[in-house]
Amino acid sequence: MRRTSILALALWLVLVPLAPRGDAQGRAAKTRLRAMTFNVRYDFEDDGPNRWPHRKETVAKVIRESQAWVVGLQEDKGEQVDDLRPLLPGWEFLGRGRNQGGSGERCSILVHREHVRVRDAGDFWLSDTPDVEGSNTWGDRYPRKVTWAALEVKRSRTTVLVLNTHLPEGTGKNHALRVRGARLMREWIAARTARDRERLAVVVLGDFNAGADDEPRTALAGEGADALLRDAWTEAAPNDPSPGTYNDFRGLRTQQRIDWILIGGPIRAVAAAKLDQQVDGRWPSDHYPVLADLELR
Repeated sequence: MRRTSILALALWLVLVPLAPRGDAQGRAAKTRLRAMTFNVRYDFEDDGPNRWPHRKETVAKVIRESQAWVVGLQEDKGEQVDDLRPLLPGWEFLGRGRNQGGSGERCSILVHREHVRVRDAGDFWLSDTPDVEGSNTWGDRYPRKVTWAALEVKRSRTTVLVLNTHLPEGTGKNHALRVRGARLMREWIAARTARDRERLAVVVLGDFNAGADDEPRTALAGEGADALLRDAWTEAAPNDPSPGTYNDFRGLRTQQRIDWILIGGPIRAVAAAKLDQQVDGRWPSDHYPVLADLELR
């Protein structure tokens, strides 16, 4: 497997500059921000050489050098967050654990303070009582949650509503749980943006454990002209013959894209890609990080 630097992202993404200048007629350029969703995997003892202590610096390097302003992590527990904080100076970590008392997976949102200011943030649970910490009323094995943040992009002073989640994997009941969770997220977004939908940009990050053509995405994003959200990958249309995002620490090339970036409101995707190469000779995680350059309109 070819080794490559994370700096090669600039070549793979073929991304326009994050701070483009005005055009030849002197018209102001739109503000762009880069977002990333990244399942960093729990620290499993069975992972051997791929255990978290061996990967934490690589994960931090991916985040630092990605040029992203907003990052959604999945499978990040408190100990992992504690490891990442000193490796990511200038970044703010939002969100708490999914269990009552704050333990367990966090689904953290990371914000680059140089470019983005946090105006408000919180969590809600995918249950009949979303405001109750640790609530799990649908019969899932674990509580499931969403971390959200209202962020102000400093350059333009525009507000972006960001959500991050991790839905259950597997078939049968878990498929129904993914659909139910996606519908609750859609209802929450619709209510939150009801008064300002034309001006409030929305970015949804996550490991959805479902393909992009599966029912959970349809439940969350909808279809047609009235769709609340759109798929940044589909909108940017990158030239990637193997868009699958799970790699099993083996560099798999598949079609199943289970890690998404969805967008809504006055925002569009101008480029998207996944990091599907090793970094310093190591796979950062068993999922590929997915990135999108987004233009605020």
